[in-house]
Amino acid sequence: MADKLIFLSHIHEEKRLAELVKQALEAEFSGFVEVFVSTDGTSILAGANFLKKIEEGLVNCIGAIYLISPISVKRNWVNFELGAVWIRNIISMRTTAIEIPTIPVCHSGISPTTLPSPLNNLNAIFGNQASQLEFVFRSLQTVVGGKGTLKTDFDALAAQVIEFERQYTLGASLKTMLALLGGQTSDTRTLIQHCEQRPAGSMTTLKCGFIDTSIVQALQALEANELKGQIKVVLGKAGINFSDKTRTVNGANVSILMPVDFVLEFKEQLFA
Repeated sequence: MADKLIFLSHIHEEKRLAELVKQALEAEFSGFVEVFVSTDGTSILAGANFLKKIEEGLVNCIGAIYLISPISVKRNWVNFELGAVWIRNIISMRTTAIEIPTIPVCHSGISPTTLPSPLNNLNAIFGNQASQLEFVFRSLQTVVGGKGTLKTDFDALAAQVIEFERQYTLGASLKTMLALLGGQTSDTRTLIQHCEQRPAGSMTTLKCGFIDTSIVQALQALEANELKGQIKVVLGKAGINFSDKTRTVNGANVSILMPVDFVLEFKEQLFA
């Protein structure tokens, strides 16, 4: 086991990106570093004390990378793990210890300029840009004790990050769409089972019934923006639904046309 540890902070939903970055780091610094990723099945073994292992990683790491998205930035774990390394760097300023590189890697729709405090005080980068990924690796190379030309293909690594972002943001938007429709886990499972029975490349129609105007507008916004035309919101006859004796609801009958391959691509994410 390498005696130098890099701590890679992420949320469970972004496990695939964490594994991608870990593989690139270990390939670059082969034999010199170990990359701690809580969800990789090796950094924390079955039966181990989860919190204790994370604490050990934060105490022993020589560098820390934080995968920051519009979702992860709102999670308490990110701030907890950032705070631990932050305190270590405050202590290092009062001693002869070397400062620990603490690098937020922005992805999936968040940028360094929009990060909240205290993340905005750090030198954050765009994770989908080759030159900025190289900056991260060079910063870590310094504390690892290496030197010379890096061997990582940063253009290829950035392309992999971009592909992750595409899938991650589309999957999250599809999940948002189903949530707007009040979908329960059983409803989502039924939709996926239906798509699995359809031929590849075919389309399926989700008949939603009468939908309130505000939800219709939210669905249309998803169609035009986040889902980038992957779905088609089809409106039937608009009207007024007498939902009970005290109020009426304006809306329309809605159907959503979508490729079955698109739904199946994100079936794991829909249950995350």
